[in-house]
Amino acid sequence: MKIDNLDLNILKHLQNDARLSFRELGRKLNIPHTTVFTRAERLLRRGIIKRFSAILHPHDLGLQIGYIFIDAPPSQSKEIARRIAEFEEARHVFRTFDGKIIAKIVTARGYHGLEEFLTKLNLDNVKTYPIHEVVKFDHSIPESSLRSLEIYEEK
Repeated sequence: MKIDNLDLNILKHLQNDARLSFRELGRKLNIPHTTVFTRAERLLRRGIIKRFSAILHPHDLGLQIGYIFIDAPPSQSKEIARRIAEFEEARHVFRTFDGKIIAKIVTARGYHGLEEFLTKLNLDNVKTYPIHEVVKFDHSIPESSLRSLEIYEEK
């Protein structure tokens, strides 16, 4: 099933402020709030919206953000990535086609927290990059990218 301009507008507004009530969003979009509810529920069921939540900025809370890069053999990278993903400090874990693993780690106690995490991993070929300054922090998907999706259909 495709998403249309109305779905796109709902997504855009909810990405900006998920606290927005469906009634208020309906007023902004000049449609009944029941339509907003029905559309949002459908987007949730389809997995396009994963959940509604508050986005906390780890750096502003005094937590250490770090990225780790692991050059794993392709035959082992899936298992290593799965193991990393089991740690609560691992917030994002990605695998590349050639077996490399990139993970965003959030820890307390500054760089020492990252060191403790790496000790738990007990892996070779790990490059660690503690973040000193966050220049941009945005979890939303740009509207232009949403419009370029194969599931988007302009009406």
